[in-house]
Amino acid sequence: MNRIIPICLLLGALAPACNSGANAQASEPARAGEQRRADQQHADDEVHLSAEAQERAGIRVAAAEKRALTGGVAIPAEVQFEPSSTAHVSPLVPGRITRVAAALGDRVKRGQLLGVVASSDVSAARAQLDQARARLSAAESTLRRQQQLSMEGIGAQRSLVEAEAQVGELRAEVEGLKRQLAVFGSGGAGELALTAPIEGVIVAVHATLGETATPDQPAFTVTDPTKVWVRANVPELELARVQAGSAAIVRLHAFPDLAMPGTITYIAPALDERTRSLPVRVSVQTPDPRLRSGLFGTVELIGGSTDERVVVVPADAVASLEGETVVFVPADKPDTFQPHPVALGRRAGAFFEVRSGLEEGARLAVSGSFTLKSALRSGELTEAD
Repeated sequence: MNRIIPICLLLGALAPACNSGANAQASEPARAGEQRRADQQHADDEVHLSAEAQERAGIRVAAAEKRALTGGVAIPAEVQFEPSSTAHVSPLVPGRITRVAAALGDRVKRGQLLGVVASSDVSAARAQLDQARARLSAAESTLRRQQQLSMEGIGAQRSLVEAEAQVGELRAEVEGLKRQLAVFGSGGAGELALTAPIEGVIVAVHATLGETATPDQPAFTVTDPTKVWVRANVPELELARVQAGSAAIVRLHAFPDLAMPGTITYIAPALDERTRSLPVRVSVQTPDPRLRSGLFGTVELIGGSTDERVVVVPADAVASLEGETVVFVPADKPDTFQPHPVALGRRAGAFFEVRSGLEEGARLAVSGSFTLKSALRSGELTEAD
């Protein structure tokens, strides 16, 4: 009996080891599957290009370097029309639209007819003018008669003075009604002529035949597209760089190669409480014809002392991939690239400051990021391209 117990204890001690070996053998296929999936995911994030394809696409690999950036902090901005270059055209009194003489997108000159509005208020004012003119004509006849009697020594001086006063009052009434109709833009038969107050392009039309036009609803909106400015929001930590009259460079997301010099012409007296930023306005010296209100971009503030050396990358090396800023770095395999996320800071000329994600000396594609991004997304760029 004493000999049986040790054997049982020995078998019990060996059982966990046997089970662990079996579990290890069973888990090997699972680990292999996970590794294959990881390798496949890694391969999906890579772009393979031969040396010849890289040369044709203009892809060049170099090391990230440190440079001293002079000024040049880039802040978000938006292109807007100058308020003085936009005019909202509406009648001064309510009326019914009887004619629409301009369409959306038409280029118009100052004083050009845009539409016609028939108004009962204008008709009433014109009727008053006609009545005042009739009374003035009668009063002038009375005045001439009193003047003739006074010269003959028959009429009383008091009657002459009253006739002169009556004529003066009626003349003032007629002139007032004429000015009122002129302000309304009155034409004939109680109509108002809506004309363009500035030269520009019609960007909005709310006038429809037969509908009522009111002073609080513009019937036409005319804008001079050549007069725009750029509105930017300067972060609180960058306020020391902002001065009225200092130089700036405007860059737009829609046109990456476009750089327009400008000047800070307005600085808001207070920060925006929601964004903790200071609104400023930049006037562009030579606006590009492609500028449109609503375009987004950046304003690069120029000036200030030379900063210490920081890691920089060329602007052509930067791409936006699924909402993340990346550069493309060489992978382990030859002639292979993969996206690498970075955090950018200031921009000075053709270079971005790298705040994190890339060290000095790291190899990356310093040009051709757009080609690599397109190849990564579509998978259609091959060595034959």
